[in-house]
Amino acid sequence: MAIKSILCHMANDDRHRDRLELAIQLTTRFSGHLDVLYNTAPVAMPAGAAGRAASNVFLAEQRDIAKKKAEAIRQELDERFAKVDVGHAYHQTEGDHVEKLAEYAHLSDLVIVSQAPPKGVTSNIALHHPEEIALEAGCATLVLPHEEEFWAPGRRVGKRVAVGWRNCKEASRAVREAMPFLLEAEDVHVFTEEEEAQSLKGVGIGRYLSMHGVKATVHTDIHDEGNIGEQLLTRAAAYDCDLLVMGAYSRARWRELLMGGVSEYVLHHLDRPVLMSH
Repeated sequence: MAIKSILCHMANDDRHRDRLELAIQLTTRFSGHLDVLYNTAPVAMPAGAAGRAASNVFLAEQRDIAKKKAEAIRQELDERFAKVDVGHAYHQTEGDHVEKLAEYAHLSDLVIVSQAPPKGVTSNIALHHPEEIALEAGCATLVLPHEEEFWAPGRRVGKRVAVGWRNCKEASRAVREAMPFLLEAEDVHVFTEEEEAQSLKGVGIGRYLSMHGVKATVHTDIHDEGNIGEQLLTRAAAYDCDLLVMGAYSRARWRELLMGGVSEYVLHHLDRPVLMSH
């Protein structure tokens, strides 16, 4: 599957420039079109506020602040796009980040977002939950680590790719949607359990990738009794992979969240970009 339509989440947080630069880089690399979505949360009164006059003043101030932030972002985008030859469009919306991103993602091939900041880190916005975007987007979601030390802006993503594999629709879709990255990669490592590697009566993931022109090394040392998310991140780091491809799982979602599922763990402990598909 080609990556021709890319959607970038452009919020007023401290990593929005990094997302934009990667989005421009990937749009150029795959000869595509870039849609940039800036979304603002609806202005609302804080809990415990009293007095109609005071409330009106507060709401007016917050709307003015939101308008100025949006104008600053738009100016920043205009200045950046004036320096590059990239087909693009700007969209400004108001509402829930996940819902608005999902609406535009239905006609996108790739959505670029950032990992939610760690607890205790103040963000300029009520940041979305990237795992929810991966489940709702309807296309591949590329999640970037919040900490800059784990992903340097301007670095090429997909030089060495790690694939977390299990024989299910989510992982299968992730592999297909990541194919443009896999085909360009210098090195591809698949991490799975031994029985998964030879699934589908011997036609395993290694053979599937080979038929598509991707030469991959299949590692069968993932153990189901351990923390699979931790194992995937550890293996990806050991082989210096700059992109992890995996499925975003939602089966028995409440149970996965309570017990600490693979998707949840990876998204909370990101140390490199991850491409997820549901």
